Amino acid sequence: MIKIPLNKNTIGTAEKRALNKVFDSGYMTMGKVTKKFEAAFSKHLGVKHAIYVNSGSSANLLAFSAIQDNDKFRKFKSRNDFLKPNDEIIVPAVTWSTSIWPISQTGAKSVFVDSEPDTLQMNVNSIKKAISKKTKAICMVHVLGNGGYIEEVRDICDKKKIWLIEDTCESLGVKKKNKYLGTFGDIGTYSFYFSHHITTVEGGMIVTNNDYLANKIYSLRSHGWTRDMFNAKEYEKQFPEIDPRFLFVNVGYNLRSTDMNASIGLVQLKKLEKFNNKRHEIGKTWNKAFSHLKKNELIQPMEITKGTKASWFGFPVICKTRKMRDDLREHLEKNGIETRPIICGNMTKQPGIKNIKYRISGNLSGADIIMDRGIFWGSSPDMTKSEINYVIRIIKKFFNE
Repeated sequence: MIKIPLNKNTIGTAEKRALNKVFDSGYMTMGKVTKKFEAAFSKHLGVKHAIYVNSGSSANLLAFSAIQDNDKFRKFKSRNDFLKPNDEIIVPAVTWSTSIWPISQTGAKSVFVDSEPDTLQMNVNSIKKAISKKTKAICMVHVLGNGGYIEEVRDICDKKKIWLIEDTCESLGVKKKNKYLGTFGDIGTYSFYFSHHITTVEGGMIVTNNDYLANKIYSLRSHGWTRDMFNAKEYEKQFPEIDPRFLFVNVGYNLRSTDMNASIGLVQLKKLEKFNNKRHEIGKTWNKAFSHLKKNELIQPMEITKGTKASWFGFPVICKTRKMRDDLREHLEKNGIETRPIICGNMTKQPGIKNIKYRISGNLSGADIIMDRGIFWGSSPDMTKSEINYVIRIIKKFFNE
């Protein structure tokens, strides 16, 4: 029996050498290597600012905090209103938990809209119906290596003058009509957790082309400190009586990562395109192999949205019935193929939801289907041809082929 984990370790000799170099330097906290990684990431995506943090979840927390109305010294004039307590942010029902929890930490309310069972992405019509006078932002989550309807949502945000945040933690390097996901919005977030498209073991990145938001995020990332802000001198002039080395102008957190993690990221970033191309090819191979199962309406592999070159973050399918999904899961696990639910399923059915302010817009029938009948297994870029074919053989065996 072949073992197919969700992901394989992609850290090689080059990453270990880079990590040892940081150890040998004696400087291991956030410093020059982090700045190099931020610059390389910014250049790769074609964005003005990339800010490295300790996780994708932290990147989401900073994204929502950056649009919060908590800056007493703001000179920046925004066409969009900043977020106040009890304002609303539209989110997909199918998402990861830390796309949601940071919203409650700002005092705002999550408004859940439906997701499509075929693409797994937010339904645009549901978004339009969910907008109210209290809506201050839409959080677009690009699920499992696919791309949401980002151009349509960007248009909605422009017309309504509301913020667009792209949670791209599961779709790093994926392009929509030759533009990277995460760069359409006011803010984009990414994760470098071990099982993601590239890894820094733990880590995340937040990107923006907005100077004001970037500057605020630098401060929020580090205690509300001015140290990393590129306009720190302005604050120093306002408060000459305070030692500029320890000047704090906002609330803040400690969400910094380290040069050790960043050194791994610098090497991994060079491999991203190769990794994603392999994931894309694996997805194409399995789609072709299971096309007759789709035709017979037994399973529905994730449908890629128009104009997207997907980088399959695993291979998600929707089964015809819940029992079929449960039986398939048992069959795959028994044969060494690790599986997972499609992230949190319908987030409004998770018990933790009772701890936050939220409302549901419309029905969430699509999210229910995804939760009840969805499953995915791994598509690591290091998969061998025999492993890819093994998955095909085991799936076909389940359907008596």
